[in-house]
Amino acid sequence: MKTIIAGTDFSSSSQNACRYAALLALKLNCKLTVFNLFQAPVLHSNSGLYGISYLSVKKTSEKQMEEFVSKLVKNFPSLKINAFTTSGAFEEELEVFIARHQVQAVVMGLQTKNRISKFIYGSHGVKLAGKIEAPVIIVPESYKDHRLETLLLAVDNAEKLSNSPLKILETFAKNTQSQVKLLHVRTPDEVLNPRESSFVKINKSQIKVEVMKSKTIENGIKNFCREREADLVAIISKKHSVLYNLFNESTTKRVSFAAHIPVLAIHE
Repeated sequence: MKTIIAGTDFSSSSQNACRYAALLALKLNCKLTVFNLFQAPVLHSNSGLYGISYLSVKKTSEKQMEEFVSKLVKNFPSLKINAFTTSGAFEEELEVFIARHQVQAVVMGLQTKNRISKFIYGSHGVKLAGKIEAPVIIVPESYKDHRLETLLLAVDNAEKLSNSPLKILETFAKNTQSQVKLLHVRTPDEVLNPRESSFVKINKSQIKVEVMKSKTIENGIKNFCREREADLVAIISKKHSVLYNLFNESTTKRVSFAAHIPVLAIHE
């Protein structure tokens, strides 16, 4: 059975992302797998380093996971939910899991710790985008009205969309029954002029690429989402594309925080 993976450190933001993942799993007719990456802390002493009991930390993580999953089951009784905890290397653990299962997406939470510090759970969400063989969805902490009716695809005017990632998006949109809108944000530093009207074929329908001028890509996306009420921003990126830079940590964060809605990152 196909799977949606959601990461949690049991913070409010990661639990919110897991609830979004549960909604997505129902729409896609998938099972949900929730995972927690724990680390046994190492303390310093005069005699050297010593570690707190690995089994004790693991047991605590498993107990927290059991309690959290039981709450999810109550909220989503018809959904099949699995869980696992691990202390292994994060990216490697996910790569192994993805290789063994039909993973449709990896969902991570985006948390604002305070006015200054903004980060994605363990900083893993943005690091994973484009590096594992599955789309990554980043869910902002403030996004509570979970729904998926309109999907906004941000396109680069200068690049041709490739079939492989576009197929992923088409399948995702079809299975979630989402309306697809296309947007090209024209920034002041853009060299090429966009065509008067461009179209992209999505699920056999020709969809017009709307153009919005803005100082930054993230502000353009934010304004469009506010005016058109999009529920998810999708970004397809490849090397040498302007949008490829959206996979560096700082820009991905800015897009996620600016849009205030989940961001779906698909890498070529």
